[in-house]
Order: sequence, then structure tokens, then C-alpha cells
Amino acid sequence: MSAFTLTRDTYSALNDQTLSASDAGAVLRRALSEARDHIRAAASSAQSLALTSLMRVLEECAQPAWDGYRARPISEAAARRAEAIINALPPSLVSPEIVPEPDGEIAIEWDFGPTLQLSISVGPSGPLHFAGVIGEAYGQPRVRHGTEPAQDTIGSDLLEYVHELHERAGVAGYRRAA
Repeated sequence: MSAFTLTRDTYSALNDQTLSASDAGAVLRRALSEARDHIRAAASSAQSLALTSLMRVLEECAQPAWDGYRARPISEAAARRAEAIINALPPSLVSPEIVPEPDGEIAIEWDFGPTLQLSISVGPSGPLHFAGVIGEAYGQPRVRHGTEPAQDTIGSDLLEYVHELHERAGVAGYRRAA
């Protein structure tokens, strides 16, 4: 995600000693509006990137043995569920990797290093399975894994792990919704 910077005109206007308080307020409101637009565009492009990757995976892995061995094809039903989950994620998150799995499921993954990663397996139906390492406690990895019974959405417990992963990774631009 690119950083937002004030334009030279906005910066000059904010430092103009002759500017009235109401004019300075208008300049500041415009700058804040531009910053919000920048954040929205960056967030939507991260989501768009994940959805584009999902469509590519579906195209490349729709046939049996797509991996050269015995992989099951990725079904449109699994792709639709993965799409619904991606669309349900907060836009402030970093775009996940979309990975085909040989059992016909799709993994939605974030990997920020050996102790900061999470993978969610999405099949055509049934529960979501997840596993990850979300930081360390007392020198030991904090492993999280389980099953989320949610259909076409991400449950609050799993979403909390996703938020915690991003917070611990210190990802620039990530901000938990209030």
C-alpha cells in the first residue's frame, strides 16, 4: 500500500500565516478527505487483488490433476465461498494470498514470517478449517487451529485471530475498525 502524502499546495496552504481560521479549516478538511479516499482506494485494491488471484486459481485449477498428480479440481462452489469470505473481510487488512489445495479447497493465507501466519481452508461447503502461528508467548509459538462452523462468512473468533495477526505484524495501513 502506498503512503498518503500532502501535496505541496496543501502543505503550503496549511503553513500560510495569512490564512484565516475558516480557510485553514477548509484546506484541512480537503486534505483529510483526500487521505480517506486514498485509504479506501488502497483497501479496495487489496481486496481486488485477492479476488483477481482467486479467479486465476479457479481458471488454472479447474481440471483434475491440475498439479500434475492427483489434485482434485477447484470447484466454482468453493471459489464462490472464498469470494464471499474475502468480501466479508475488513478492507483495512492486507490482501491475502490465494492458494489452491490438492483436496479441491482454496486456502486464504497471510504470511508475515515464521511466527506470524494464518491459513483458512475453504471448501465448497461445510466448516472452515484454519491453522496458524500468531506470535510467541514465553519463547514458544502461539499456535491457533480449529474449525469455524460459519457458512460464507468469517466468524468472530477467526476474525479476531486475523486482526491479532495483523496487529502483531505491525502492518502499515492496518487499523482495526472501532
